Formats: sequence, C-alpha cells, structure tokens
Amino acid sequence: MGSTPAQLAAHFRGYAAQCLVVAQHQRRAGDRLALIDMAQAWAALAEQAEKNEALLAAYEFIGGIGGRGNNSSA
Repeated sequence: MGSTPAQLAAHFRGYAAQCLVVAQHQRRAGDRLALIDMAQAWAALAEQAEKNEALLAAYEFIGGIGGRGNNSSA
C-alpha cells in the first residue's frame, strides 16, 4: 500500500467521519447505528495505526542504538 501509519490513521479517521455524515441522513435507527458502529471501528483502526507508528519508531530507535542494520562493523 505504501502509506505510513500516520497516513493510514488519517485515512481511517476520514472514513470514520464519512460514516458519521452518512449516518446523519439515514431515516432508520438501525442504519444509523450500523454506520456509527462502522465509524467507531474506523476510529479504533486509526488509533491502532498510531500505536503501530510509535512502536515502529521505538523499534528503529533501539535498532539504531544496538547497531542492528549498521554496516560499520565491516
């Protein structure tokens, strides 16, 4: 896909917002609730993407300290 976790989080939050906009225009309560549930799921995915980004940054930082991926030992 080629997107960073931050970019994915932004996309996911956009999808959540779209679900809420569409929910506002639904007549049936069940349809509104389904769209609100979808929005919550997209928001949760956005949060997870942000956590993944933080974890990836920490891993890269630790890898840099520990010399992993460092070719200076040759």
